[in-house]
Amino acid sequence: MFSRAIAAVPIAIVLSIGSLQVHPSTSEQAQYGNMGSAAENWQPRLVAGWPAPFIADIPTISVPRKIGLEDEFRSSEFLGTLSFWLLVTMMAMVAFRSFRRR
Repeated sequence: MFSRAIAAVPIAIVLSIGSLQVHPSTSEQAQYGNMGSAAENWQPRLVAGWPAPFIADIPTISVPRKIGLEDEFRSSEFLGTLSFWLLVTMMAMVAFRSFRRR
């Protein structure tokens, strides 16, 4: 069982990184400018990762509205996402093994 968990970790890491293509909506706000009204400048912050977004756009140091390496990395959310994908991977391995036995 432990060796299967070790084998599932690289798959879970790849799935977690692949989830960066998902940009869920968020209630977080970020200032994307300083000209005009506050409603024009404060917009929803772009985040990436699923199920727990672990990268958040920082408009002051990166290209606005784009996720990149310089944006905020949230380690606790990454561990949550990694744990989710590890659980999904291990469940898929168990299901595959049980179907293969039949």
